[in-house]
Amino acid sequence: MNLSPIEANEFNRYTERYSFLPFIKNKTFLITGSNGMIGSGIIKWLLYENAAHGADCRIFASTRHPQNRPDYLESDDNVVMCQFGMENQDVETEEIDYIIHTAAPTGRKYFITKPVETLRVIVDETEKMLDLAKEKNAQMVYLSSVEAYGIPNTDAPIKEDYVGAVDSLDIRNGYPMGKKAAEFLCYAMSKEYGVNVCIVRLSSIQGLLQPYDEQRIFNEILRCVIEGKDLIMKSDGLSKKSIVYSLDAISGIFTALFRGESGEAYNITDPATYMTVRDLASYVFEKFNPDVHIVFDIEDTSKTGYLPHLEFTQDIMKLQKLGWGPISNLEHIYKTDLSRFGE
Repeated sequence: MNLSPIEANEFNRYTERYSFLPFIKNKTFLITGSNGMIGSGIIKWLLYENAAHGADCRIFASTRHPQNRPDYLESDDNVVMCQFGMENQDVETEEIDYIIHTAAPTGRKYFITKPVETLRVIVDETEKMLDLAKEKNAQMVYLSSVEAYGIPNTDAPIKEDYVGAVDSLDIRNGYPMGKKAAEFLCYAMSKEYGVNVCIVRLSSIQGLLQPYDEQRIFNEILRCVIEGKDLIMKSDGLSKKSIVYSLDAISGIFTALFRGESGEAYNITDPATYMTVRDLASYVFEKFNPDVHIVFDIEDTSKTGYLPHLEFTQDIMKLQKLGWGPISNLEHIYKTDLSRFGE
């Protein structure tokens, strides 16, 4: 596996903090969305465990384009590229111990132009993974989203038992509606068929693994620092939310998979990063490039696919009780990316 020095240092730091080796040694994983930010990060983590700690785990990396083997993989890495739903003798005949289902549409423009496909992909693919987990007697974790809570707008951190409303007559909402339906499938399969599956609800993720041209506001702030350009903000910037470092997210996913209770949901975020988007941008600019400023060019969010104004963070106590907690602060997140892309 080819890792940059920064990646190698970060994976070393996290695998020293989280000892998952007893759970992964000699095990076989199926990871969907393997070319995505989190899917690829999980694969890198497992391969690092193979190289550094002799984990000897095997990986089936499911993607829509299995012929495109990622550059970070070497020929002797124990990774089989596949496309679930297509004929694959290895997936059909071999034992699978763990399924990590990360695949889902993520682009806001896609949500608006392809709302039916957005909903169907999320629900249908989750059902396929659950059927496979049942067939293989595998443990599974499903990656849901903070959007499953709707738009609660509260200063009190949201616990997993909060029931959030999602407007079913909003064309953008194929994504959160799909996530809620997929969560129900996970819960129902756990209760009716005994499938060992848990759910993680992730906030926005930033740091180390996202591509430079990633379009989310958190990454646009990073590009502004690097390129020395002002941030053109299409909203008032007063939405208040938290983010989480990519490796904190992955360590949380593993914690839920290995130690979580079937049928349960677990929040993953870093409450210490809870602030308005405007304050986040101001903090990053002041810390790393004071010559960059915010310029407002507000648009109607109903036409852009951006979420309306919201203000909430998640309570992470449930996962903390299983031994997890974020270990990288906001400064580290952006400092790592500035080093990675060249300050």
